[in-house]
Amino acid sequence: MTMIHVYKGYLALILPEMESTESRLARGDWRSRIVGYRYTARYRGRICFLVDDEPLPSVEDAITDFENRIDAILDSL
Repeated sequence: MTMIHVYKGYLALILPEMESTESRLARGDWRSRIVGYRYTARYRGRICFLVDDEPLPSVEDAITDFENRIDAILDSL
């Protein structure tokens, strides 16, 4: 499940972060769980920044973080 969010001309591609194969096999389950969400921010097709920190717990948190970072970038200009 990939989600796209547009804010002030910037685009966020929000992707789920899945658990590792080792932890999935340790649980004895073949299905992966979503452990969080990461996103990539783009402007006019170019990557502005990647979020490689700890995965965010929900899509709403990823959207809020994205909008706050974009506001901070635009305020600094």
